[in-house]
Order: sequence, then C-alpha cells, then structure tokens
Amino acid sequence: MGYLMQIFTPITTLRNKLRERKGLKNEKLEWANRRYAPPSPTYIKKDILYRNGLPDSTWVETGTFMGDTAAFLAQHANMVYTIEPDNYLYDKVRLRFIFNPKIKPIHGTSEEIFPSLLPTLKGPINFWLDGHFSGGFTHKGPTDCPVRDELSSIEKNISHFEKTVILIDDVRCFNPSIKEYSDYPDLNFLVDWARNNNMHWTIEHDIFIAKT
Repeated sequence: MGYLMQIFTPITTLRNKLRERKGLKNEKLEWANRRYAPPSPTYIKKDILYRNGLPDSTWVETGTFMGDTAAFLAQHANMVYTIEPDNYLYDKVRLRFIFNPKIKPIHGTSEEIFPSLLPTLKGPINFWLDGHFSGGFTHKGPTDCPVRDELSSIEKNISHFEKTVILIDDVRCFNPSIKEYSDYPDLNFLVDWARNNNMHWTIEHDIFIAKT
C-alpha cells in the first residue's frame, strides 16, 4: 500500500495543479470577456486578502460556501473561524476540514455567532465579510446582507484586538436604491463606520477595506 501511495500521490498532485491552472486560465478569460467588470475572479480576491491580511493573525470569515477561501487563508494564518448557516454547506466543510486544526467551521448566522465568538478573540484579527445572500446554495437569512449587525458586533469588541482589518466583498451591491440590493446598507454607511472607529479605508476590486 505504501508503495502504491508513493506512485499515486505525485500523480494526484500533478492532476490538481493542472486543474488549478486550467481553472485560472478560464477565470482570466471570463473576466477579460466582461471587460474586467466586477465581480473580480477568485484569484484576484485571494491576492487582496493575502496582501491586506495581518501576519500571524486570526481570520473570521462569514459565508464559508465550499471552504476554498478558508483553506487559502489557513495557509497564512494562525486560525480561521468560518461561519456558514446553510446545513448542506456546513456539513460539507465540516467533513472537509475535520483533520485541519487551523480551520474551525461554525454552524449558524453571523448575527447569532459574532456576539459569543468575538469576545473570545485576541491579538491581530482579520474579518472577511462575505455572508451576503447571492442565490443558489447560499443562505438567505432574515436579511440579504447582515453587515450592519456584523459591524456592530465588531465595534463592541474592536478595542480588545491588537490590530484589525475588515474586508467586505461585493461593495458594488451597497446601493439600496437598486431594488435587488434594498437590504444592503449604503456605501456611505461603511465609510462613516470606518471613520467613527478611527480606521483607514479604501476600495480595491469591489472589496471595501478598513484598517486600524
């Protein structure tokens, strides 16, 4: 069995790398066909998370989906807490990361989990807020966008963190004058919140970024 593993492991690794390269090529082509309009492809978002994330830190992610972003973040973090309310998606990621001590999937909505989770955290903390409803398998909670509640919980605990970085995906959707985004706060809400908490803010590739 050990001999067979020595043969098949490199083959499996090569297949995975080829699959990743093909997926990256397809993402780049699809983005170019959209004339680089948002949303940005996954590889762009991962680069933004990596560049803006604090080193030797904890990540809190809302909206686990299939767990790919959590797996990426765990390569560069001390710990990743990833929150997923959908039963089916949570069960899948729980099994996916059952042997990964750096990733803790949590079942529930961010509105339910943040008040109990955030007071337990310390040190440098990064937040990746991507739990908005986007159709398909993604969870539709009491509101399509829980960012107001998420930021409220962060504000109550931010003084306990050493440093904080908050990244909010899909900033193009923060325009409640558009009917399909009526549950989202206005972009000005994000800007005012960052300023009120003495955070520097910017927008990069459809991602709102605030830092202490």
